[in-house]
Amino acid sequence: MKFATLLVASVVAHPLAAQDAVPVLETAESAYDKIVTLKAEFTQTIINPMLGGPEESQGTLYLSPPDRFSMRFNDPEGDRIVADGTWLWLFTPSTVPDQVIRQTIPSSGAATPNLFAQFVHRPLERYDATYVGADSVAGIPADRVRLIPRVDGIPFRQAVISVSRRDGIMRKVALVEESGQRRSLVFNSIEINRPIPAAELIFRPPDGTRIVTP
Repeated sequence: MKFATLLVASVVAHPLAAQDAVPVLETAESAYDKIVTLKAEFTQTIINPMLGGPEESQGTLYLSPPDRFSMRFNDPEGDRIVADGTWLWLFTPSTVPDQVIRQTIPSSGAATPNLFAQFVHRPLERYDATYVGADSVAGIPADRVRLIPRVDGIPFRQAVISVSRRDGIMRKVALVEESGQRRSLVFNSIEINRPIPAAELIFRPPDGTRIVTP
């Protein structure tokens, strides 16, 4: 009898968990749709099973949907990722000081550089979602949802996002990438709909750098 009870409970638990994910994602999508600009401090942690210990970086993220996005790193200092509405620029003087990578920005799809849109713009169309449980990010209560891609072209196996119960903004994302590498980003000191300095969403290659367009 105990075994049968546990079996029934396990069967029931899964659809309930899936159902709980829906209002969390609807709240996150609604909050994202109200964003004109966003600024946040971020901490990124990357664990590559081939390279060993975690690699950490941090900086400031700027977002102006749908196609303007920037990550300015202060550790490693000087590294930048900028989507200016036409081009996606990647400049990492910490590793390759004389080179800038430039790519066109897709008008839609999974390859968008917009970190927030990737996970909370029409998520129920693009992912199988499961409610994972409660979370707390920098003392802010949140709900965790696991996203498994169900459309082609999404460059990760799964993501777990933490959505703030306070304002519906995504505060954390943890990815398992196709290579097996794990990447997590935590967002703090979030400011919504405040002016962003124009220079943060523009990139001008430094003199002497070589522009590579894959």
